[in-house]
Amino acid sequence: MQTVEAATAPVIPPIVAATPAADLPRDLLGERIIAAGFAPNDFILDLNHSLSVPHDWSLPAPWNLPSRLFQFPIEVSEYRDGGRRIGLMHPALVDHPYVKHVSQVLGIAIPAGGAPNAYGYSKTGLGQWWHAVDLMSRGRWQDALDTRQFTTPDQLAHAVGFALSCGRESGPAISTSEARLVLEALDASPPANPIEVLCRFHRPSPVTGEDKVERWPVNGPANTTATDEAWAYIVGLETGWFDHDRSGHIRWTRLGRDRHAAGAQATFIEQASGQGAFAF
Repeated sequence: MQTVEAATAPVIPPIVAATPAADLPRDLLGERIIAAGFAPNDFILDLNHSLSVPHDWSLPAPWNLPSRLFQFPIEVSEYRDGGRRIGLMHPALVDHPYVKHVSQVLGIAIPAGGAPNAYGYSKTGLGQWWHAVDLMSRGRWQDALDTRQFTTPDQLAHAVGFALSCGRESGPAISTSEARLVLEALDASPPANPIEVLCRFHRPSPVTGEDKVERWPVNGPANTTATDEAWAYIVGLETGWFDHDRSGHIRWTRLGRDRHAAGAQATFIEQASGQGAFAF
């Protein structure tokens, strides 16, 4: 007579008593921030990862500029067992009036270097981009140059390209003449062969939206510097290779599409439309 072995019984983990609340690590820094009124609760503090200047604060120049770096000058990490960290989004923000106020109220010196999360990521690099792109507009680009210590030349050049390519219905954020002034102030010389940079842009391809309108978006070049890309936008707009649609976004013109198809070495080509020829 065969015997049937009993089924293996499931392994039940032992019951572990819950850790008393009094023994749990406390978020001392977070509690101090909330008690001081710099954040309403720890959920919002973890959601924002920063302390922001109150809307009713009146700040002197340059701290009143519409830069997100100036509006969110203090980074705060999420709470972990090892504690919460706080830090400046940029070392030069130590002179920011709100930073001084927070430091005084909390009774701590706020270190530079941001507040990296558990994986070592900090938004300090993103803050430099905020400062460059937020001020790269008509009426503000000089402010970007005057406060360039809060960002980098590469970020400013990248912001120039972004301002020329992404606009509003009123047009691009800055003109090509203003873009030239910014790049010249950065000692950013134009590329030796702008046409070669233009031809490194992705091949023009039409895109048709729900409105059935054909568009020719411009997708920037690969393997190039922010300076060369910005100059390519300038030259492309000034020569008629690019223009802007009604929303202010940059697009290829018929001339630009023909020029790109001809390649960087072409010196004289005829337009596909047969309307004429142009030389470069």
